[in-house]
Formats: sequence, C-alpha cells, structure tokens
Amino acid sequence: MDAMKVDPVVVRAGDHIVIRMPSTNSKIVCVKPNTTIGLGKFGSFQANALIGQPFGHTFEILKGGEIRPLEQKGFDDAELTSANNQNINDDPQSQKLTFAEIEELKAKGLAGDVTAQEIIGSLTENNQTFAQKTEYSKSKYIQRKQRKFMKSFVPLETTVYNLNDFFFEVNPGKIRGIRVDTLSQVMSLANVYSQARVLVVDDGQGLLVSALLSRIQDGLVFGVHEGDVPNYDILRYANLPLDMRDRLLTLPWTKLHHQMHPFTEVLPDNPSENDRNGFERRQRGHAKLAKSIDTLNGGEFDALVISTNYSPVSVINKLEPYLGGSRMLVVYDPCKEPLLEAYTMLRQSPAFINVQLTESWLREYQVLPNRTHPLMSTSGSGGFILSAIHLASS
Repeated sequence: MDAMKVDPVVVRAGDHIVIRMPSTNSKIVCVKPNTTIGLGKFGSFQANALIGQPFGHTFEILKGGEIRPLEQKGFDDAELTSANNQNINDDPQSQKLTFAEIEELKAKGLAGDVTAQEIIGSLTENNQTFAQKTEYSKSKYIQRKQRKFMKSFVPLETTVYNLNDFFFEVNPGKIRGIRVDTLSQVMSLANVYSQARVLVVDDGQGLLVSALLSRIQDGLVFGVHEGDVPNYDILRYANLPLDMRDRLLTLPWTKLHHQMHPFTEVLPDNPSENDRNGFERRQRGHAKLAKSIDTLNGGEFDALVISTNYSPVSVINKLEPYLGGSRMLVVYDPCKEPLLEAYTMLRQSPAFINVQLTESWLREYQVLPNRTHPLMSTSGSGGFILSAIHLASS
C-alpha cells in the first residue's frame, strides 16, 4: 500500500512570509505579485518567481531577479578523519589573496558577474591552511563564507512558532519578551482545544491572540483591550483564513460594563451616499458591540489568558467573574515582581486552587555525530508564568 502523499505548503500571492538570509537574519515580507523583494547585499528577486514554491527550501538568487533551488551541504556531511587543527595558526597571512583582490571579488558578486560558489572557491584555494583543517572545520569555514557571500534565502511560513522566534530576536519588546517555549507552556496550561472559548488580555500586539486562534477551530477568542481598536498588529502576519478571524471578538476596557440600548437612529429624508454609508457603519458597529457584550456577559469561558502592561491583580479581579469553574487562569509577565502580588492574592482567595508561579528556562543544543554540545549563548530569561485553577462560584 502506497504511503499517503501530503501536498507541500507553498507560497501564495498576498501572503506574509519570513525570509531567512544566509547571515541567519530574517525579515517579514508580503509576497505581492509583480513586485521585487529586496534583501540588501544578498540581492533581490521577483515575487512572481516565489509564488507557488514550497516553504523551507533554499533558493539562490540569479542575475535578473530569477531564483532556483539550491542544495545546501551541512555539517552532517562532514567526514571524520585523522586531521586536526592543533598546529594551524589561522591568521590573515594564510590568505594569499590581497585585500584589493577580495574587494574586487565582492564587487563582482554584487553585480552578479561571479557566483558565491566561485568566490568561496577562490578563497579556499588560496588559503594556505585550509587543506590542513579537519573536515568539520572546513565545513564551518565554508558556511561562514556562505553567510557573507551567498545570494540565497529560505522562505518560512508565518506559523506562530516562526513569528514568535522572529520577534523575539528582532524586537522582543513588541511581544513583551515571551519566548517560544514559554508561549507553548502558556497554551498547554490554558488547555486550549478546538472548541474552547478563551478570554484573553494581550498587550503583546496580538501574538497570544494569533496563537489561540491557530488552535481554535469551532470555539471563540474574546480579547479585552485598551483603546477603541485592538492593537493586534502581529495578527496580520499570520495569514489566518477569514472564517478563523471571524472567531475573534473584542471589547474595550471602557465598555466592560456598558449598558446597551436599542439602535434608534433613522436615516434623514433623501439621504446622500455619505449619509447612508455612515448610517450603515454605525449600525454595524452597534450590532458588533451588542454581540461582544452579550458574549462576555454569558461568561463561562474555558480559560483566561493574560499578558498585560497593567497590574495583573486588577485585571484578574475584573475578569474572574467571567471564567468558568474548573477552568485555568494563566498570566504571563517578563518580570517576576508584578506576578508576586497576584500570586499572594490567588493563594489567599477561596476561588482558586493549585496556584503556581514558574520561570521558563531553555538551552539549545547542537546535535551532530560526535559533536553534540550546548550552544555557547542563550537568552537570560523567557519570562514567568502564574497559573491557577478557578473553582465554580456558588
């Protein structure tokens, strides 16, 4: 019996994608048809050439903006030999090419007259100590040069993992410093499932909301936010289907206890197009607000997930009545101190049990044959999580 074939996920027109460059830096771009995507010194290419291509493959940028798949040789291909680096003094004198000759090669590479492979080949051929290195050291040397000269990229899907990883490296303040392992613990502790109804306060520009929507198929995400319009900027990068976005309802803090009245506005006689458009817009806004308030007042949410710039105690006290019994409260904060007060309050409250305050810790490892070791650098903290089980009210 033939194994089931799974169609690869491909780049679609209009999607946002993460592009990882040879330097390991990344950027988010929108793949708009008939446009050019620029990657700085790594070149530029036509967006049309990327549409329909699978994610996760390495593509080389050719002269004229065309791209082609590129096979990358990694560390796993390095062979173990008896060579060693003990007597190698890898100083600038080992390179026979002069500075001017190297700069000339760089200029030709930017112009597309020579390929990155030709530049790297010239550097290795003229390096007096290259032949003496171990195969693994040669592989590392070549990859260092590829990060400088390769005109290539890897398109990555804007999954929650990739978005979290991207913003944690580029702008951690935007997502309140939450690391991907911490986010996974938040989702697990909140027990988010397909039909879950989750109440969320997300001051991290929509990363939590995006993560919740990605797991919910038939449920609901209800966001309480500051201001008249929610600042869920990251949500637009997630490429979520419209029917999934329809499962998101929002309500400003100022409307939390708002009393709704019937929509009584009427159109004037002989209304203009602007009058009619304004009337319909206000009518839709009234209906949307009424739906949000009715949903919130219905309560019995399956989880309350909080990442807020304000006092967690005040937020918990305001939203705790809407949380169902035997349901999870999960609060994230990049610092421990704001959660200590909430921890003490929850421990003393008869409405919560199993109160826990934990810190996330992550250490990445390089896993290769005979060369497995922890990476030399890591983030100091991924944040803190306060969790508790909410009891049913009497």
